[in-house]
Amino acid sequence: MVNQRRRAMGWAVLSAALIGCGATPGRAVAADTAPPARRTVPNLPAVAPELEILAGAEALSGGHVALTSTGDADEDAVLAAMADARAGGVLAIREHEAALRGVLANMPRPFTRVRVVNDVTEYHADSMEDCLAFANGDGKAHPRFVCKGNPYAAAGFYLGSYLNEIGQAEKALAVLDAGRLAAPDAPALISERGAALIVLRRWDEVLANADRGLAVENLAAVDRARLYRSRGYALTELHRLDEAERAYRDSLTLDPDNPRANNELAYIAGLRAGQAPDAGGLISAQPTNPR
Repeated sequence: MVNQRRRAMGWAVLSAALIGCGATPGRAVAADTAPPARRTVPNLPAVAPELEILAGAEALSGGHVALTSTGDADEDAVLAAMADARAGGVLAIREHEAALRGVLANMPRPFTRVRVVNDVTEYHADSMEDCLAFANGDGKAHPRFVCKGNPYAAAGFYLGSYLNEIGQAEKALAVLDAGRLAAPDAPALISERGAALIVLRRWDEVLANADRGLAVENLAAVDRARLYRSRGYALTELHRLDEAERAYRDSLTLDPDNPRANNELAYIAGLRAGQAPDAGGLISAQPTNPR
């Protein structure tokens, strides 16, 4: 019988983050699964506060308003990548690789949400709510104040997802970690980072990454379940089967009947019965480098 435990990455965490499908990093969606026509990015900081207004206009118009511009070059670069990923899948990000790298290069380092440019205070907000909270709080001390977006986390996420998909996990880690400077608690970034570490078979780091994500406050159930599955995956590879089983069962309390969790529990049962372990890691749905 062919061991079906390791599955093609396909849309992997990108799909999970975009449509909230709750997939374990790298095992979420079969490679031939077509991306849905419309989706959002839950639990990842918005590209810009303006997006909330634009998204509302799109919804009210039945999708006739395109989310194309916020007036900021970095935010627009991420919007373009988002639009193409929505239409053509993760490999469509290839055409935006240079632009997304440019966005990350423009990120203030060390990252700070507040900076003064030409006597104008700029606040990089994650959402309109975040912007208004600053304006009604610390922003009152700044007579010339403008609220801008925070496209850096999204740039790191999309670029990291693309690099993971083409088999460049080390490079994916670098850009995902850059994105996390702007949003260290973003579950999508943490999960995508876990996918890269799984490819590299760095199991202790996969486990630490999952635990880091599980420590985030107010974590959505779908993200917590996904991170429990990532934790279980690492523990299985570390031959800590009792802990792995517990992680998968914890995931099922949040995402009942998830086929990946149940598949892994069956794999653990097989190991206990003397079944030979598989090779571990992930298999990309794409060539190592399509270029």
